[in-house]
Amino acid sequence: MSQSKIYQVVHGTDGENKPIFSLLVKRTYDIQADGRVIASGQPCEFRKVDEYYDGGDPEWATIKFEAELVPFKPNVDVVVVGKAYAPHGRPTDQMDIEVRIQNKSKRIRVIGDRTCRHNPGRPPAFTAPAQFQHMEIRYERAFGGKDEISDPSTPLSYPRNDIGCGIALKNVRERVEGLSLPNLEDPTDLITPERIILNDPYRWNTLPLPQGLGWFQRSWYPRSSFIGSMPPYLDPDEVMREELLELVPKKQVALSRQLKLPSFHPLFNNGASIGLMLQTLNGTESVTLDGLTPSGHLDLMLPGDPPKLMLDIGLGENQLSPVLQTVCIRPEDMQLDLIWRGIHSYPGLDWLPEMKQLRAEVV
Repeated sequence: MSQSKIYQVVHGTDGENKPIFSLLVKRTYDIQADGRVIASGQPCEFRKVDEYYDGGDPEWATIKFEAELVPFKPNVDVVVVGKAYAPHGRPTDQMDIEVRIQNKSKRIRVIGDRTCRHNPGRPPAFTAPAQFQHMEIRYERAFGGKDEISDPSTPLSYPRNDIGCGIALKNVRERVEGLSLPNLEDPTDLITPERIILNDPYRWNTLPLPQGLGWFQRSWYPRSSFIGSMPPYLDPDEVMREELLELVPKKQVALSRQLKLPSFHPLFNNGASIGLMLQTLNGTESVTLDGLTPSGHLDLMLPGDPPKLMLDIGLGENQLSPVLQTVCIRPEDMQLDLIWRGIHSYPGLDWLPEMKQLRAEVV
């Protein structure tokens, strides 16, 4: 199943903060209607910068495709960039979509457009969801957003997703009436009229986790915490919901206050959605997509075919072990991108002026 190779050597550090050269290989495959995966005749080049939805920027848009020249990821990112399709092409007001890979499953409730109606002194009402035939799965449609209206002296930006929708600090008409509600929710943790008004900014940790299948932005918690950036409005002994999911260290808030967290952790390089960041994949796993294609169901098998990697930095040829670090499924294009890496350690930055060559081979 070999194809023409797209590869690049990049510099960085490994999981122990040791200097490495990383040989990255990108392979693109076409997904057939019956789920067969074949090498594409036109493999995609590496994405060198982030690409935002609608050609936007971080101020108002979320990332559609993240830059791919990442030297090291502790885990494997599994990302699905696509849409939900109503069953049998008939409009619906809600449905569930699901991604299954290895022994992991990620399910999202997709709900049609709806808004809040203000009820003075009582929880707001939710309008009935509108019907839809298809809907993009992107974080603008997940729970989150900013509330600078309820209390201008206490503007609130949801640390987990400041571009989403549904957050309200106070039950005031100017904020609540017509407030867009999330289209994408966790079926086991749905937002309700009783939960929608936060009242106290220190309660934001109790709110729903934003749901998606694509890239989780670097500036959002918990990803931002791996470069030492913790959100405001946290009590010193706060137990984060992400801590219970083992996504962040235990007692992370307390440790951050004591300056006992590293300024950089390689988990920052992982950007898959919650539930789609896996410890390891060998590249031959089966994948199932439900509700993400017009037919409603797609089974496929990752193609395996790990590359053979060699890197010579002037110390002799070194055969590198290929490790899969990114799986990007694009059902709209019926394509699949795999990014493998092999790493080569070296003595350190002071040694670089002595390096006589940098030669890579990929088979």
